[in-house]
Amino acid sequence: MRALLEAAPAVRGRLGPFSNIERAWTVLAESDRHDPAAVEQVLMLPSIGVWLNRALRQTLGRPPDSTSIQLDVGWFHAVAAAAAIRCEVSCTLPVPVVHGAVCLPSVGIFRLPTQFPVGHADVTVAPSGVSVTACGGTVTTSDLEPLVRHRSTARGALLETTIDVLDPYRTFGAPEPAGRLAEDEHASWTKQLDEAWDLLTRWHPGEAEELAAGLTTLVPLPAELGVFAASSSSAFGGIAMSPKPSATECAEALIHELQHSKINAVLDLVVLCKPEMKSALLYAPWRDEPRPLAALLHGLYAFVSVVEFWRVQRPLVTQAERRQADFRAGYRADQLGRVVDAVYVHPGLTDLGRELVSGVAARLVASAPADLPPDIAALIDDLTSDHYAIWRLRHVRPADDAVNRLADDWLAGAPAVIDHSGEMVLPRPGRPFARATLLKAHSFEPQRFERLPQYGPDTALARGEHDLATNGYLDRITEVPTDVTAWAGLALSTRSSSLLRIPELVRATWHRLNADADAAPNPLDLAAWFDRTGPPAAHTSLRHLGTPS
Repeated sequence: MRALLEAAPAVRGRLGPFSNIERAWTVLAESDRHDPAAVEQVLMLPSIGVWLNRALRQTLGRPPDSTSIQLDVGWFHAVAAAAAIRCEVSCTLPVPVVHGAVCLPSVGIFRLPTQFPVGHADVTVAPSGVSVTACGGTVTTSDLEPLVRHRSTARGALLETTIDVLDPYRTFGAPEPAGRLAEDEHASWTKQLDEAWDLLTRWHPGEAEELAAGLTTLVPLPAELGVFAASSSSAFGGIAMSPKPSATECAEALIHELQHSKINAVLDLVVLCKPEMKSALLYAPWRDEPRPLAALLHGLYAFVSVVEFWRVQRPLVTQAERRQADFRAGYRADQLGRVVDAVYVHPGLTDLGRELVSGVAARLVASAPADLPPDIAALIDDLTSDHYAIWRLRHVRPADDAVNRLADDWLAGAPAVIDHSGEMVLPRPGRPFARATLLKAHSFEPQRFERLPQYGPDTALARGEHDLATNGYLDRITEVPTDVTAWAGLALSTRSSSLLRIPELVRATWHRLNADADAAPNPLDLAAWFDRTGPPAAHTSLRHLGTPS
């Protein structure tokens, strides 16, 4: 906060009505003298961390987006005004108006009685109450919509959270308009929180204790966004998520997201990744795009807690829920198992980082399910193999020299020699694909599967008709040689080891040979040639282009 006070004078001329930041600081300091605990409650809100990060970037000439500097830096006045209200310190301060409303962190929101665009309003705190004035109109304490606090209690344990749909910085990014929760929506959220808390205190007391200490704010997101859960390194204690279909899934999401907050706090204290390697791009099974090493550590730490959650929860679910529970436990465990060893030996880890990964590996061994039904295990293998193959086809570019040598070896009838040197990971966005939806629907919702649009070889693959799927994927490759989902589908239908592990190299070699019509091989013959080589697992420490966001 003091860094902002020291940096703001350099941009004073751009702050308009909020140029007297020293006045806001004086009010905040006076409030702190009256009631330090109340001021601490304001400053420790998750949204304050998000705002402060943005305000500092504005003063340093690195704005995070197109939000005006007056709003981001001027929000300090709203923070000071909120502290003054909490501590009963008389003052008048200008505060930003965001989408027609004045929000005061930890206090609530005043919706202004004007249709005209307004940039700021004056907040007056007096012994008689609080008033907000803009464009000649005034609203008072009786017009305040307070932030909603909710207390969940079970077995003597308390979880107290703010259900926040008001704060402009609640979703960890640019300021957003204040929302509204209808009475039934609010009741639904509190009911789910209470039920999740009951489950956690009964079966997961350690995780419940962590949540009671670490979770302060829950941000409801619209169901149509389908956000499992989200948090931010700048917003410790805040979790945003869409409503869940059950208390069990709500509890899972809360546990998962709190782990991200914990490791964010750790990263402020210790170094887990070597700075010179922090931009290395790697494969993360839970994301469609390449991720930097630190983000991969986040995923390992958060998802191993999910596997542990399901180790306890699987025996407790109903028979109707058991297949989904088996899948959720096995799927996350398989994802972690695919990368934990490779991350452990990555040269970008420090000794502390390696200790963290070693701990994750030990926890995974102790909690991964070993008794999955065969069809669930096969589904998980198909999904994770498909994701990996598509990721490599989209994001890994083999070196031209390596591809040329392989093409020459094929033409000469020599064995394939796999060379990963010179590979590059391209930081392009990932894209979801429909095949995963088909595979899961066939396993869990067979009636829905029959109603879904038929995707030719993808549907055949889901039905287990592998020969039919193989022919369909070969036709698609002939029609569109760059179709990455067809190449990955061919890997699944044939279980070719090379197509599953280094599909980008097989495809690139086929393209090189296909440039000469006389040398164009059948993709299956080429894959079989690669398979006979017994290629090693693809490297995870690859060269990359660009810097991840």
